[in-house]
Amino acid sequence: MRKILPPFRSRLAAASLQFGRLSLPVLVISALVHRADIVTTPQFLVLLTLGLLLGALACGSALAAGLVLWQRGGHGWAKAVRGFVYGLIALSPAFVALYAFAIYPRLADISTDTANPPQLASGRPFTNGESQAEAYPDLVSRRFRIPPADLHQAALQVAMRSRWTVTAELPPGMPDEPTRFQAVATSLVFAFRDDIALRILPDPVGAKLDIRSASRFGAHDLGANANRIRSFFEDLDAVLVAAYGTLEPVEEDEELPGDLPLLDPNAPQRENSPPPLPGAKPESQEPGGADTVTSEETAPLEQLPDDLSEIYEEDRRDPPPDR
Repeated sequence: MRKILPPFRSRLAAASLQFGRLSLPVLVISALVHRADIVTTPQFLVLLTLGLLLGALACGSALAAGLVLWQRGGHGWAKAVRGFVYGLIALSPAFVALYAFAIYPRLADISTDTANPPQLASGRPFTNGESQAEAYPDLVSRRFRIPPADLHQAALQVAMRSRWTVTAELPPGMPDEPTRFQAVATSLVFAFRDDIALRILPDPVGAKLDIRSASRFGAHDLGANANRIRSFFEDLDAVLVAAYGTLEPVEEDEELPGDLPLLDPNAPQRENSPPPLPGAKPESQEPGGADTVTSEETAPLEQLPDDLSEIYEEDRRDPPPDR
């Protein structure tokens, strides 16, 4: 009589599946409670770290179980593979973050005007001028050939399409007055919130727009703020093209001419002096002392045709009606 041993079942494979099944709900629930403002950002990062650790344990346990099963044989391959897949899904945000951390500079506050950036509602100072100019030379102020009021409405339309929450606004009172608004942008997956300040100033060619985007937490935004500003300008160009047609681009150093050219090239140049006064107003002539105009100075009237002359003659001969 032979003794039959039970087949080997990998406990590591079962543990891998359990870790993988736990990691995904932890990540999803942590993102939902963070979006609902139930937990703060530091607390959410703790929950996020827990979910990533569970995913790492799922992948590690699956690899170890696969190695043991390859050597000894037995049951557990399906659980190990499923646990490894769940772990990879849970670790995908970490892989994306590591890639962005490697290719983007260590900045968390981006502005198109580094010398005089728009002020955030929190009053946060801007200190990334030199490093931003080297990292993102394309993010500069934009000038448009439309009034500030029209540009303000177009920028608000783009903000609404991007699902920004406008928290404060200075609407235009007059067509050429400066405008601004404050907004909050929320990331799609983990609901990280970034502050946005947009400013529109009158410009010789129309209006000048500057935008600033800053992360509330952390010293590295993983390129989110720079990409948000680029996307905003692309959407704004699309809105303006739909409303006004193709607008001629404004060069950075373009200025309007100071004075229009003279029609007569031989005319004297006008210096910085008050404008010339109009001619002297003729003195009023009183009825008693007015100078009579001689018949020689008065141009003769043109003679009316015969048919019209008869009509006027009849009107003159008719007596006025009695009242």
